[in-house]
Amino acid sequence: MATEILVNDGGAPARILPFTASAAVNAGYVVEMHTDSKVRQDQGAASKKTVGFAFTDAVADGPASIITGKGVLLNLAVTGTCTVGGTLIVDAAGATQYGVLKAGTTAGCIVAQSLEIGTGTGIRLVKCLTM
Repeated sequence: MATEILVNDGGAPARILPFTASAAVNAGYVVEMHTDSKVRQDQGAASKKTVGFAFTDAVADGPASIITGKGVLLNLAVTGTCTVGGTLIVDAAGATQYGVLKAGTTAGCIVAQSLEIGTGTGIRLVKCLTM
């Protein structure tokens, strides 16, 4: 069974756009545009190249459906402690976590707001509002 990423777009201007994946992409992870004109899981905590969130898993050089838009409710990949209303940025902890969000307030890098509370070192899906 597929992972449910899209909770409800609430009539917001969300779009699911077709791209090609540069490398394997996991549903619910943040993606950026790579220099090869394909998307990949976002690689940096201070990244400002985010284009959206993977709607489904994708393989390298395969089709990748990416959700874009603000005010969209999504289940997104998060690590660490998150609080209700807390802002989230991309975690650059390592290659196994590229595209994962963590709590943060770096100006210009906030991509979502957590709508759930939780802690943990593992990656889990958390209901978030895109910003």
